[in-house]
Amino acid sequence: MIETKQAANIEVSVFITVYNHEKFLRECLDSLVSQVTNFKFEIVIGEDCSPDNSRAIVIEYANKYPELIVPILYEVNQGSKKCPGKGNFTNTFYQCKGKYVVHIEADDYLINNHKLQMQYDFLEQNLDASACFHNAIMSYEDGTGRPNTNINPPDQKTKIYPEDFLGQKEIWFMATASVMFRRNLIGEKFPDWFLQSKSGDIPLYLMLSNKGYIGYLPDVMCVYRRHLSGMSYTDSNLDEVFIKNRMFMYSNVDKELNFKYNHLIKPILGEYYLLLTNVFKLKNQYFQSIYFAFISLYLTKPNSKEHLKLVFQDFIIPTGLMKVYANVKWRLETLFSKKVSQ
Repeated sequence: MIETKQAANIEVSVFITVYNHEKFLRECLDSLVSQVTNFKFEIVIGEDCSPDNSRAIVIEYANKYPELIVPILYEVNQGSKKCPGKGNFTNTFYQCKGKYVVHIEADDYLINNHKLQMQYDFLEQNLDASACFHNAIMSYEDGTGRPNTNINPPDQKTKIYPEDFLGQKEIWFMATASVMFRRNLIGEKFPDWFLQSKSGDIPLYLMLSNKGYIGYLPDVMCVYRRHLSGMSYTDSNLDEVFIKNRMFMYSNVDKELNFKYNHLIKPILGEYYLLLTNVFKLKNQYFQSIYFAFISLYLTKPNSKEHLKLVFQDFIIPTGLMKVYANVKWRLETLFSKKVSQ
């Protein structure tokens, strides 16, 4: 049995979600236990019944650092087929006792021993900020051979609001491990719809930024790994379940924000309806495809002439009719050009 000596007056809780992370876990934990702070912090680890050696590593570190590490060793996997990992995320978060919270996925790690202190100081000094994040390295370990890059550009905005996440679908510029937020802004329970959303980061940051801006620190202080077994490779624009889950998420975010940003969320939903249109077209379900195409046009209006033309040509007018139209158009243009030349 693991004995943990939880310190009182914990200022920061770092919680880690672990599942099949044996390859990366030690580097992640080593980067956390080496943090230098003038306050007390805890490392809460949710180990979600990994079939690899992850649980043994968690136990090893918990025994070695009992005053820092709080192991949560689930007996039953907390995920679901629809949202793998979400149960581990929420249930481990509920165990956090700190004033501020940082979520780290176990395949990422910190590269600055003062990260927690710097973010803590920022939030203590900027009471109107709901959270803060910092620059990070994107490490491509997916076989593409791409060089590592910084996630945030030199001109990154220093104050982030909800509209900054709603310019288009799938906007992403915050490494998960780079974010520290105020625990009290979430309360004791996430909204029920959050538990059903495959994405955790997007709705969390939208809810936070709606309660106060998210500040930016330019220091590069963590590494975000992009590899083939990561969650970012499990989604697809051709996956009907994924697309509908994103639509569900944005619809509920819209309600959560009291429809204040409905004018920005509607076009995003329109983009997902267009993806759904393509899915049903590939399944030869043309009437359903056309129906979703018109919904997409309605949500994204006003539409440019180019966008209207693209949607009608690709999704609304039957392919056979488009071929006939193209052939007739070509013949007329050819005939006209001959007459002009004569």
